Amino acid sequence: MSALTLRQKIKPPCQVDASLLSPRHLANKSRAEVERIELIGWNQSFAIGDLFAIGGNDAGRLRLQDLDGSFYRVGFGLQEGSITVSGNAGDYAGESMAGGALVVKGNAGAYLGADLRDGAIEVIGDAGAFVGSGRAGSLRGMSGGTIIVRGNAGARAGDRMRRGLLIVEGAVGDYCAARMIAGTLVALGRAGALPGYLMRRGTLILGDASAALAPTFNASGDASLLAL
Repeated sequence: MSALTLRQKIKPPCQVDASLLSPRHLANKSRAEVERIELIGWNQSFAIGDLFAIGGNDAGRLRLQDLDGSFYRVGFGLQEGSITVSGNAGDYAGESMAGGALVVKGNAGAYLGADLRDGAIEVIGDAGAFVGSGRAGSLRGMSGGTIIVRGNAGARAGDRMRRGLLIVEGAVGDYCAARMIAGTLVALGRAGALPGYLMRRGTLILGDASAALAPTFNASGDASLLAL
């Protein structure tokens, strides 16, 4: 079987919830059944067949092609299988994932991997603010899994992070690892203001030696890392 492929063919007039575009919801459905599934926009719904050209049949290896950022919650609640996005994923990509793999060959919006519990997310491009955090009002961010951003990430990456591994190969915005409870955040590029603001536990590794840490940090000398 070939991977189930949904190629965006029109731009919707509003942001559309893509949480139903997942292996769990599309498995064991015929092409006609997939085409009739309704995705919810702000005040209207859209049939998948109206928005996407469909090919292939293996929903466990879902491919979303030519996305233009109009869809949010791509990969929401993913538990198994894989989703590969070609183009730009919108906000909340990979929200509440509990397994599987999400790969974005482009950029992602804000709240990438919000409330992530398990699984792996990789973004080849940049990501917006609040990577690996929780939704607004949540008391904790990601609690497991792995997020890798090959480009830059916005402000508040790893906010309230509880467990897991978040790696940003490029720059991070202000307040990365703010209010961190546990877990590991690695930022290899330039860091914005006050990294680790109000963090309680966890590990923050910065490649930017000139980063301006919060005044609550004290220098404790060089540490020999036996394993990294």
